[in-house]
Amino acid sequence: MPAELNIQSKLENHLKYSPLPREVRLWGETMAYSIILFIVVSGYYFVTSGSFTEKVLNRAVGDVALLMIGLSLILSSVCYFWDFADKYIIYRKHLGLVGVGYLLFHIIFSVTFSSYAPFPGYFLEDKRIASFIGAVLATIIFFIMTAISNRFAIHEIGAARWRKLMRLGHLAFVFTLFHFGVKGLPYWLPWMTGKSDAIFPSFGLIVFLFGSVVILLRIALWFSTMKKTDIKV
Repeated sequence: MPAELNIQSKLENHLKYSPLPREVRLWGETMAYSIILFIVVSGYYFVTSGSFTEKVLNRAVGDVALLMIGLSLILSSVCYFWDFADKYIIYRKHLGLVGVGYLLFHIIFSVTFSSYAPFPGYFLEDKRIASFIGAVLATIIFFIMTAISNRFAIHEIGAARWRKLMRLGHLAFVFTLFHFGVKGLPYWLPWMTGKSDAIFPSFGLIVFLFGSVVILLRIALWFSTMKKTDIKV
């Protein structure tokens, strides 16, 4: 797709005319940002709920996972429409992989250590199975993307095919939003309809709205590149 080629061109141009941060520095900065984000999310939950249980902890980890992966995916769209963000494109891979790390912790905690949601019975109940399927599909795709996020995979698969596979990340993100939405809607509706005593919304709703922006910007990017292709033809 022209959009990916345009982003790749911007990345190569940035690396050519600016100092290339060491890989260790990129990983370190991304991890530091993720920890700060986790503290902010956890603090929000603590302030709004007055407690911080293992359930809230796991929820915060899941929120951070979606935010980090969402930031990774949104960079392509943001860099396409606004040049100010070009310098941040070098963090795209690191944001995504750190996000998958949080996702893995969220999965392990949910499946192995969660006392409030015994696996698999809790997730296979009628009201939760759709959300669970969405989470499973998203996880499979994200793990495939993680496995091919390296130079060796690009060389073996081929750059064109690799880019096509990486676009599946947005499909996985849609599955993730579905998982979040189905689970969170019963808790969000009372606040949205004014039937809740809570002043502030659940952070899960904020994350869901951010995720929706990620998808909407990707759709806008697709339409924009299609129009340019039509004009050239």
